[in-house]
Amino acid sequence: MILLAWGSPAFLDSNNLDSLQTSMAPNMIIAIGMMVLFIVGLFDLSVGAVMGLSGIITALVLSAGYGMGAAIACGLGVGIGIGLINGLLVAVFGINHLIATLGVMYMTRGVIEVLLLGAPLAGFTSFPLAFTMLGNGSIVGVYWMFLFALALVVVGEFVLRRTVLGRRLYFTGGNHDAARLIGIDTKRMQIGALVFSGFMAALAGVLVTARIGMANRYLGIGLEMNIIIACLVGGGSIAGGKGSAIGAMLGVAFISLITNAFNLFEVPSEWQSSVIGAVLVVVVAIDGILLLRKQRVSWQTILGWRSPRRNSATLPAE
Repeated sequence: MILLAWGSPAFLDSNNLDSLQTSMAPNMIIAIGMMVLFIVGLFDLSVGAVMGLSGIITALVLSAGYGMGAAIACGLGVGIGIGLINGLLVAVFGINHLIATLGVMYMTRGVIEVLLLGAPLAGFTSFPLAFTMLGNGSIVGVYWMFLFALALVVVGEFVLRRTVLGRRLYFTGGNHDAARLIGIDTKRMQIGALVFSGFMAALAGVLVTARIGMANRYLGIGLEMNIIIACLVGGGSIAGGKGSAIGAMLGVAFISLITNAFNLFEVPSEWQSSVIGAVLVVVVAIDGILLLRKQRVSWQTILGWRSPRRNSATLPAE
């Protein structure tokens, strides 16, 4: 933020700050759910599709003449339902979370195309004023949805750090077998985390739909990778057992500022994916090195200067 404020006078412009708030808020909400998944050792590739479908379902219900409460409930119900499907596939049927959520992502995108078959390219655009105010209302220059996202970060951090549920989530991701042996229902933890992730993605979808006043097939496309990168940057680990809501918020802020920097300095958009991908590679490499160091693997072994020691008891007899 300091570098951007120093390098570009437009960074502190009210329009740019408004844009940052409204782009960060839904991503922060989704990142909280994704970070909970990282803590239990999972991740969800369907969050972008869930975000898009929840926005469309909310718009469909509103267009059918139902009240705002019913529309929002239907949109959130979509996220909970898809999260439950992911949870059952992963925890009950034992399908790898990468394959399960990838498949659900494509299925959800297919449902979106079916629902919008014959619809105009812009999708649904006629919403009540009370609904659009959810995404556009502000107080003293701060958007309500951004304040709501910050409140969720505070609540999420408290639950993760100060409650029994939070400790059980960390135990589940830190050592799955040990957590099960001490009485933690690890399957329930995994299902609950995936349902929570789906709910948060749906919540973000409802708010973004209210913000832009439109629900179309492009909402949320490609968002899942940015959220995963943000969670890794914010201290999450693919191995599980690490992460925080504050870290998710800071990771989203970092990725949003990188994107904002490209826009302010008019760097071609083609380079954005390259830089964000490079950030992902670096962060995953650092995470892997830290995991190996936690297992007391020497730097010489990590760098390939020395072969890893093998347990002689496991060597075949000559």
